[in-house]
Amino acid sequence: MKFLFVRGFLLWALAYSGILSACSVFLLKGKDHCVVGFNENWKTMPGMIVVNRRDIQKRNISWENLTTDNTKYAKEWTSKYGSVTFNLLGYDFPCYGVNEKGLFLVELYLEETTKVFNPKQPDMFWAQWIQYQLDHYKSVQEVVDHLNEGPNIDWWPNAAGSHFFLSDAKGNTATIALLNGKYRVWTDKEMPMPLLCNNQYKKDFEDTKKFDFLGGPEKFNFAEQGKWEDRYSRAYYMLKNYQYDRKPVDYAWNILNSIHAGEWQTVIDVKNMNLYFRSDLKKEIKTIDIRQLDFSKKASVKFLDIHTESLGKVNDRFQVLTLDKNNEYVEKGFPIGYDNKEFGTSGTFVKLKENIIKFFKNILPG
Repeated sequence: MKFLFVRGFLLWALAYSGILSACSVFLLKGKDHCVVGFNENWKTMPGMIVVNRRDIQKRNISWENLTTDNTKYAKEWTSKYGSVTFNLLGYDFPCYGVNEKGLFLVELYLEETTKVFNPKQPDMFWAQWIQYQLDHYKSVQEVVDHLNEGPNIDWWPNAAGSHFFLSDAKGNTATIALLNGKYRVWTDKEMPMPLLCNNQYKKDFEDTKKFDFLGGPEKFNFAEQGKWEDRYSRAYYMLKNYQYDRKPVDYAWNILNSIHAGEWQTVIDVKNMNLYFRSDLKKEIKTIDIRQLDFSKKASVKFLDIHTESLGKVNDRFQVLTLDKNNEYVEKGFPIGYDNKEFGTSGTFVKLKENIIKFFKNILPG
């Protein structure tokens, strides 16, 4: 019994230390601009950018579905919107993305996350839950309105969980946390600044209110307060002091780099539907014109490696995603995401890979 407890604790600690990825996301918005900025701060990671099609039949996938012989699926749907997503774990399992209507959704680690369980709904692996929202909805309000009738978020075993940041084409924003068994949603009126890191929104905001730029007693020295834990305050300061200069995308990049550049960095100009990205291995900024992507059912599922050698506009660099190619990313991504070296050689991982091939064999070509 003691051995089982120690082993369980070690697995939890490994998962906890790995998923403790300190990320930052914001929306820089005004009358003439609406720009998302996101830093994925963790470690060098493999990954792909996927063009997801509309009008595709899908089914829920839980952790149990991934790792056992249970092939019972309680929820099916047809994707209503196409999307562009950043995937560490393979097809249909994004970390974040934006759909063709401008809805953006990203997860960020939050230690105190609990599970929200609705017995009438199936469990859905957390990454597919992100894709589910992008498949279904075009606005922040639609996501919020349907939370309690949607699938239960199924986290990694032995790990905490995440909260989520959403924005849409009209500049609406929200954060969604899972606390004490319930969804806790903060929307525009409760968010003086559309900005989120790895604490609950209220905590970071209250901590920042002590500084003089928000009327507090402490002087905020941008040059000196550059610690890791100052990311929220530094971003808030820069967002508050933006003077519109017709270059909001450049300013968004400046914010990301000023609050500790991420291993994955993404900026989305939602008004013009241009997506910019780079990685720690390939630091040159690349561009995707979302409006020129083919999201139709007849199109092939396309992908682009996040560490692509290509430069400039990369729309024509996407390739057809096959089952074999998808499995390469699953092989690399899941052990890193799970952050447990033993998992990569386990029977559970072998079963997971087999199941993913079964799940997508009628969607991805062999």
